[in-house]
Amino acid sequence: MGRRARRRALAQLQANTTTTTTTELILVQPLPTDKLTIEICIHCHNYQHRLCWMLSSILQNTGTDLPNIIVNISYAPGNGSPTTEEVCKFFREKGLNIKETLVAKENACNRGKARNMQVKETTSDYMLFADSDLVYDPLFFDDLHKQIKDKLWNIKLVMGADRYSLNDQFCISYFEKDTNVYPCEIPDVASITDKWPVKWIQGRHVAPGFFQLARTSIIKAKGNTYVSRSRDLWRGTYSDRIFRKRLGGRTPIIVKRMYHLNHDRGGPEIQR
Repeated sequence: MGRRARRRALAQLQANTTTTTTTELILVQPLPTDKLTIEICIHCHNYQHRLCWMLSSILQNTGTDLPNIIVNISYAPGNGSPTTEEVCKFFREKGLNIKETLVAKENACNRGKARNMQVKETTSDYMLFADSDLVYDPLFFDDLHKQIKDKLWNIKLVMGADRYSLNDQFCISYFEKDTNVYPCEIPDVASITDKWPVKWIQGRHVAPGFFQLARTSIIKAKGNTYVSRSRDLWRGTYSDRIFRKRLGGRTPIIVKRMYHLNHDRGGPEIQR
């Protein structure tokens, strides 16, 4: 091996060693013992009605050890009836800490690009990537916060949890007959969905796009991005798999119930 080749090899070894050491130091660094900030990242396109149910459940979360919650909603302007802008304004006035991440209209369905923007702008302790059609148990975030501080803070991988996916025909029929005027808060929303028929329970061993929890410092250390390729038009969910791979895999956790308001799988013109 020539002198230049040896220098290049040594420089590469030093670079690799430095990167690995820095990353590992970040990964094992203990968290503060007081309130952590969890940023719930949601992308919304034609799901404004169900988004109101989801935000109602976040607003109605309670407990003795709630984290600081930021709701980061990404969307293309002018979409839906009501628009996502109107939903954000309504729930911000109700007391939720809502950030808005605007994407171009041509990227209205591209969740991967939206999540890239959310990652780059965050200063939270944890990021929870979630779908826009979930309803959380009233103690969901209190319990999650306690678990993180007690035993989950040193997990380096993406954490996944089960959801209760409600019967799709029941949900479709309910929303077709729904008389609520949106945007609105749904009172005792988790109590309503807790009585609806369940189609299946899934997700804990997969960490799919509806629940992917990860420590922000780890995301920053491993590329500061959600996805390196931009192809993610809902059903493919390419970015979810890429994100899990980038962080080294997934690990299951047990959480309070979250309910999936199943929906029509039709075209983008359907208001959900």
